[in-house]
Amino acid sequence: MCVTKKRDRVDQVEPKLPTPITNQSKIVTNAPAPSVATRPTVSEAPTKGGPGDSKDSNASNKEPSTKKSKKSKKSKKSVKQPPTDSMKVAKCSKKSAEKVMKWVLRTLQIGVDGLVAEFRDMNAKWLVENMTTKAFAENKEKNRYQDVPCQDKGRVVLKFPGVTTDYIHANYVGTHVNPKRFICTQGPLEKTLFDFWAMVIQEETEIIIMLCNFCELDKIKCEPYWPSDKNEEGKKQIMKFGTAPNEITVTSTSVQKMKDEHGINVTVLKVEWTDGGNAKERIVKHFQWETWPDRGVPLNKLTPAELLSAVRANGKPIVVHCSAGIGRTGTIVAIAYVQEKMQAGEECMEMIELVKELRRQRPCSIQNEMQYLYLHRVLLAYFLEKHKTKVKVPPQAQAQYEEWVARYDNLTKG
Repeated sequence: MCVTKKRDRVDQVEPKLPTPITNQSKIVTNAPAPSVATRPTVSEAPTKGGPGDSKDSNASNKEPSTKKSKKSKKSKKSVKQPPTDSMKVAKCSKKSAEKVMKWVLRTLQIGVDGLVAEFRDMNAKWLVENMTTKAFAENKEKNRYQDVPCQDKGRVVLKFPGVTTDYIHANYVGTHVNPKRFICTQGPLEKTLFDFWAMVIQEETEIIIMLCNFCELDKIKCEPYWPSDKNEEGKKQIMKFGTAPNEITVTSTSVQKMKDEHGINVTVLKVEWTDGGNAKERIVKHFQWETWPDRGVPLNKLTPAELLSAVRANGKPIVVHCSAGIGRTGTIVAIAYVQEKMQAGEECMEMIELVKELRRQRPCSIQNEMQYLYLHRVLLAYFLEKHKTKVKVPPQAQAQYEEWVARYDNLTKG
């Protein structure tokens, strides 16, 4: 529990970038976790879909002989469902190896210190020109931080019955495969709990990724919004939000650790509401990563890749949040953005341009240089360690990678 109920104002949004980067690099070990929602078990890998067999489909409309009919039935059993657009990026295209190699060599060549200088040159406060924040300014009581703007363009507009206004501090963030791939939002406040779940229902979300804890360093980062044994109310399994006839009920049906990633709790939630007098329900999977420190970086280098792999098959908008919904949230979304773009064989812009692109959709995304470095660390480990048999770099580049990691460790581990 938090020692104080005082809500910190700029704890997650005003990262001071000291001249000696080493002063900022110490890793704190109090952090959060993600959430997800579409598979029967946590350890289950994404289902691999394949294109359907159109010949079998057409044959079923004819009057085949008995013998052919049996063959047709047998063939029909083997037909797989066509993959969604988001599934297609799970398999690298033929072009992707070239794009990945180009990115890897550029990252190794510029080096850790070069990346830090690159981020500083961009200015940690870079914002979109002519950005408007009218709804943000008119709903101050619904903003966790008054210095973390929610731009009008691309904001989620609430239309769910029972909300007091159409505003919630949340923006759509698109990637190569989906213009509404993610919804980046702040950790719910006590007065926005109903709004949060109204958004989840309205946007047909099936996965929530939470990258913070309720309380960090004695400061409230997020209001409890689902049944958890960490809630002040104890181990209750049901929470209700709003009032009839628009009441939303959230029930926890199971909780377990993510396979091979014990810092991530996965909770299966049943969300119930009424629509036009008809009872509705949906299963939502909630992933909470508990060990990612605020304004810092975690020790885990492949955890983001494993988490994103677990949710990749889902085609609905994935809700991602930390406390302010820009630092840790922006970092994990940036990793997904690069993965999906490169796996589709598309050229990935220089990373500082990627930060700007994210900020055009969700202002202030990726707050500081440590998060910018972590983004690169995760992707290098993903390409050169997890998929080292597919991404084969020359010996000289391998030596550069070892030097890169040593320098990164020196900065982030103090």
